[in-house]
Amino acid sequence: MPNLWDAAYQVRVRNVLALHRLAGATRLGGRGSEDRLVSRVRFAPAGRHPHGDYAQTAVILDGGRLDKDTYLVDLTLRWMSEAGAPLLIVVSPAHEIGLSARRLADKLSTALVVTDDYLLELADDIREVVEAPLRLLATTVVDAVDRFGRISPNQGVPELLGIVDDTLAASASLIGLEGEVVAGPPLDPPIARRDRVTVPVRTRIESVVRLVQPVTLARGERPTFWLVLSREAPTPAWEEAASRLVQLAASYIGTRLMSNRLEQERDARVRLGALNGIIALTDRPSASLTQQIGTLGWKTDGWCSAIHMRVAGQADSLRVLALTDPLSRALSGTIDGPLVERPDGWTSWLAEAAEPLPASFGQLVVAIRRAVQDFVADRDGLRVYVGIGRPYAGTLGLRRSLAEAQEAATIAQASGLRTAVQHIDELGVQRILVGWYTSEEFGDVARTLLRPVTEVDKDEDLLRTLEVYLDNESSPTATADIMGLHRNTVIKRIARVRHVVAVDLDDPDQRLAVQLACRVVNLAR
Repeated sequence: MPNLWDAAYQVRVRNVLALHRLAGATRLGGRGSEDRLVSRVRFAPAGRHPHGDYAQTAVILDGGRLDKDTYLVDLTLRWMSEAGAPLLIVVSPAHEIGLSARRLADKLSTALVVTDDYLLELADDIREVVEAPLRLLATTVVDAVDRFGRISPNQGVPELLGIVDDTLAASASLIGLEGEVVAGPPLDPPIARRDRVTVPVRTRIESVVRLVQPVTLARGERPTFWLVLSREAPTPAWEEAASRLVQLAASYIGTRLMSNRLEQERDARVRLGALNGIIALTDRPSASLTQQIGTLGWKTDGWCSAIHMRVAGQADSLRVLALTDPLSRALSGTIDGPLVERPDGWTSWLAEAAEPLPASFGQLVVAIRRAVQDFVADRDGLRVYVGIGRPYAGTLGLRRSLAEAQEAATIAQASGLRTAVQHIDELGVQRILVGWYTSEEFGDVARTLLRPVTEVDKDEDLLRTLEVYLDNESSPTATADIMGLHRNTVIKRIARVRHVVAVDLDDPDQRLAVQLACRVVNLAR
């Protein structure tokens, strides 16, 4: 069977003329037509001006219609040239075709062939060759669907991608919400954010063609995964087959991922229920809670240091759930405790047999900060703030440490940076400010003060620049370095803030008020 994806496998005029059935045919003209593509076979119409698409068509003309003259051959050659038809076969002509038709065929690069044969049988034999790519395409899609249907429930997305790879002789990968590769080989370069949309996208990077197919898990949801198919120098036949098969594959993958999501959501609810039981403790844990903790494999019988990771910016429960596995990999080797999904992020803890030294948290802070910075680096719009509590003994001690970790995460979020890690013992005087940050009255004042900025700052660029600028002693250079901007950009943004806000940023008291207001508004967001 010919290889449908081989760039050399395209039916051309030379392939049709090489048929055994045309071995006795006479070629009268058509220089330069040998490599023109042929994709269908049709009979010459009865009228002089045909209707329909005749591009890449081998036209068969009944020679019995030339009983008076051969002018019909010239006419047919002309409209074939306009329509893009490369081959005319005249069967058993009643008159000899003259020199003018031969010269016209050469001029138009349209092959002109004469043969004695049966019209219908000849058309069937040519169609057998010309339509082979279409039949192979249909067979390819049907075989792939059959293989999709035979995947067992225990097999997952990698097996589905493997079928796509084998069928299309291509490279298939599945990417997640943040553009990271979930399954399949890595992508170089990664898929751009502009290509992760709700409709299929086709891109070309030098000689490589990529098809990006959105994968939606439930009706009405935006896609949270994308199936990416890549092949170097594909043929038109491959692109046609791939565009169909990738849609089918996306449907199968979406069904499998939806099943996985339901299992993850069920497990997440179990973990969150156990954690809520710990948070609600006022005395020793009940036998049922102890059994639940043991069933989950959680360790709470040592000195527990709680860690709370809060997500800010474009956060929802679905995104938290989707990011659990990538975050777990990023924290591997740093945190060996469970990772429990919360409405605003994740909670974990470290359990140690002996009480840690008071100053031992420094290394933990550094390790978590590095892991979280790597985690958010390629995830646009994601901000994560981490709080760490003191170590306390037992399950009741874990409850106390959890409260401290959430308090530390609140202060870390007030920093205005994209990520921050804060240990409760590092806070000092900052803890005094928590009451201000979280009070409703101060929040109203802060929002009123900064409303002129937030109303014109849909992307939060001005507010974040103002925060970093004030936190770094009003230095445009330091602000530019931290935010990865040009110094002039910072200066222009601060000038715009000065224009819309009715305060004097050069006045120490007013500057402090704006700095605190920035943190409060940032926490609210």
